[in-house]
Amino acid sequence: MSITPRAPILRLILPEIPVALGLATGVAALAHWGPTGPADGASGLAWTAWLIAAIVAAAMRAMTHADHVAEQLGEPLGTIILTISAIIIEVAAVCAVMLGSGGDPDIARDTMFAVIMLILNLLLGVCMLVSGWRGHEREFNPQSSNSYLPLLITLACITMVLPRFTRSTPGGWMSAPMELFVGVSSLVLYGLFLYMQSTRHRTFFAHHGMTERQSEPTHHAPPPLGRSCVLLVLALLAVIGMAEGLGGRTRDLLQAWSLPLPLGGILIALLVLAPEGLAAIGAARRHDMQRSINILLGSALATIGLTVPAIIGIRFATDVTPQLGLEPPFIVLLATTFFVTTLSLARGRVSTLQGMVHILLFLAWIVTILDEASAPA
Repeated sequence: MSITPRAPILRLILPEIPVALGLATGVAALAHWGPTGPADGASGLAWTAWLIAAIVAAAMRAMTHADHVAEQLGEPLGTIILTISAIIIEVAAVCAVMLGSGGDPDIARDTMFAVIMLILNLLLGVCMLVSGWRGHEREFNPQSSNSYLPLLITLACITMVLPRFTRSTPGGWMSAPMELFVGVSSLVLYGLFLYMQSTRHRTFFAHHGMTERQSEPTHHAPPPLGRSCVLLVLALLAVIGMAEGLGGRTRDLLQAWSLPLPLGGILIALLVLAPEGLAAIGAARRHDMQRSINILLGSALATIGLTVPAIIGIRFATDVTPQLGLEPPFIVLLATTFFVTTLSLARGRVSTLQGMVHILLFLAWIVTILDEASAPA
């Protein structure tokens, strides 16, 4: 008789073990209780692997709770909650790497660029392949992509392209007034977009002519909204604490293994995008390309709209100055990605052929990183 009441309790507790372990690991990382040896030593590698695994597990739980909240709030508020939750994780990771162990002024730029290339090429391409694998074109409301892309292209250009060509500061750096303009304009523009998305332009992000939510119907009641919100906050706090511990080791590992430093930005982007990427691919498997596009483009836009103000705030609060301007080869890839994405999403239909083109662009980016790293200094 005493076994039966425990089953519901266990069903509530067991899924939250990653959050509890993440909180404990985050406290250990913040208190510097982890290994203090070389990052490429046995203990250092074990600690780094544990941090990465714990971050992914806690981030997955965070996205699960965010999805529960999203389910009860409906669209587009649901996608907004999901997106902002993931971006909080990204901002925490970027800030931790910038401030940790000597800092890395390029990590913010590399991470933002990696997020855009992963979303618009790898993940969007995979979603197109998965959704249209049987040879059918999948439809979505093109008003959604037409709302995202102009803002995304504008913010990406003034944050990652324009600094490379300004004369106030050489290289990809910006002067203090320009940093202030870029940070404030990014935050204001993204805030206005969220307001329009959640009010008068809500219908832009729903599928016209079909059911708004093409996913399979939910056969179970979602958890209480209050509990989901509390667990979401705890999971995000766990990830933020662990990101501090990972931040000081990323650059040391790359240098110890003679790997290109931009791979640090890809690592952070992969950690951030794992939950949302799986959610977008899952929606594509259900042939709900509308939700996939909302998740992916919303994440890319929020990456710039929220990460840039955060890192510029760090710049004015500390002596760590970020370099945001991309190198010329990556500017070419960014421009090509935006051009191809605009063409792919203009008709409101996607196919497997378009997906293969996006994946080719992703592979070209990886090869370019390796080629730049092998070039003589």
